[in-house]
Amino acid sequence: MKRYRLIIYLLVTALIISGCASTGFLMAKAKVTLLGESYPAKSEDAKIDVYMTNKPTQEYVEFAKITCGDTNDKWSLEQITKKAREIGTDGIIIIGKAGTSGVGVPIGNSTYIVSEEYGMTAVAIKYK
Repeated sequence: MKRYRLIIYLLVTALIISGCASTGFLMAKAKVTLLGESYPAKSEDAKIDVYMTNKPTQEYVEFAKITCGDTNDKWSLEQITKKAREIGTDGIIIIGKAGTSGVGVPIGNSTYIVSEEYGMTAVAIKYK
């Protein structure tokens, strides 16, 4: 019985610590990795197509990867869209999260891990 209390106590402690700990990514800025040529910047209010579940129906070229490692998805998308305008993107395809963070708690012969995904990664596209 005492062993189960200890396990529960350690798991709850790990959850509390991981929930309160700063990841250091608050207000992160987007980073670009060019895979091809760059294009002229677009205006700050230019429309950028965002694809999350489907790919564009028209032909396109992938020319950059844009990543933002913030814990707030709305902020990450705003930063990626802002960076997309700077590199002349017509649209972005969201391809997943930027990374994971976690805490491991060793208990006996096992380790219990609590992890969380954060950030956003997108591919910048230019329509043909």
